Amino acid sequence: MKKLIFTCMFIGAIAVGAVAQNGANLTKEEKAAQKVKKEADLTAALNETGLTNAQQNEVRETIKEADEKSKEIKNDDDLTDDEKAAKKEEVTNAKNDKLKQIMGADKFKVWNAIRKKQKEAAGQVAPPPPPAPPKN
Repeated sequence: MKKLIFTCMFIGAIAVGAVAQNGANLTKEEKAAQKVKKEADLTAALNETGLTNAQQNEVRETIKEADEKSKEIKNDDDLTDDEKAAKKEEVTNAKNDKLKQIMGADKFKVWNAIRKKQKEAAGQVAPPPPPAPPKN
């Protein structure tokens, strides 16, 4: 009985490891497709929100700056995971405050609703690949 339990736990650990490794390795084509999809979603959200071209450019610049700051935080090995999370939250809050100033409160709510729908749709359209069956 102990051997059976041990075997099941071992197979489960291997399966979890395999799933974790599959999600992080994207090909160049998959990364490029994600980037194109992200840009298309951003453009659609900006157009649907009804922003002027000047506002759209400001929003794009604000998002770009926040992304760069987030990458810097992510790559800072001197910070703990908790410190990184706190700094990323600060960057996100600052970005959202700036977007509210650019768009106005009403359009910012519309913007958030659109982006939320897009993220949900992206999660439903492209689920991660199923884990590989364990080898016996």
